[in-house]
Amino acid sequence: MCGIVGLHLKVPELYPRLGEYLVPMLEAMATRGPDSAGVAIYGDGGMEVIKDVGAPRDICARHGVAGRGGYQAVGHTRMATESAITTEAAHPFTPLPDLALVHNGSFSNYATMRRRLGRDGISCTTDNDSEVAARFVGQQVSAGADLADAMRMVLKEFDGFFTLLVTTGTQFAVLRDSFACKPAVLAETADYVAMASEYHALAGLPGVEDARVFEPIPEEVYTWTR
Repeated sequence: MCGIVGLHLKVPELYPRLGEYLVPMLEAMATRGPDSAGVAIYGDGGMEVIKDVGAPRDICARHGVAGRGGYQAVGHTRMATESAITTEAAHPFTPLPDLALVHNGSFSNYATMRRRLGRDGISCTTDNDSEVAARFVGQQVSAGADLADAMRMVLKEFDGFFTLLVTTGTQFAVLRDSFACKPAVLAETADYVAMASEYHALAGLPGVEDARVFEPIPEEVYTWTR
């Protein structure tokens, strides 16, 4: 069990408050992932990744996340199941300079997929199954695939139960597997798109009471483009 949050801002007026909005969302997911946490923040200077071991509140305070601005961010709280509790094994995984992936769930065939990537010259640096999915998505995008098509390839090639949030410098995308047993909720207003594993992580966002709130349909890729 892990926690995912994400925020895609549509209006520049909110960009300075990105970190302010993101931190409470991440802290709300602490019970889903007490071992480590991380964020990827997108701004004019590109993508910045912050990952650390410990409680989300402490990590955000230590790295000044609340004061960060930008137009988009993803976050993750991790409950380690298949690999060590280390900063390297924390999410997000970033196979490309502007691509970040966070994952709740597990892939049963990740060892097979890791070997397949290895034959293509792509290596993983951790034992985390989520990194394998991230490297695979990165491979597809590098070969020219649109992000949505790359995520559909995950449905085709990976076995398991998962909710994925994947971002690039221009896109924000969400996908659940065919069984959709890993929770996810989306909220969209004229000002933002927000995603979390549980609704209470979204409850403090401005205007959320008027948002379109819904659960992603299984096997459907939801994308927003900047």
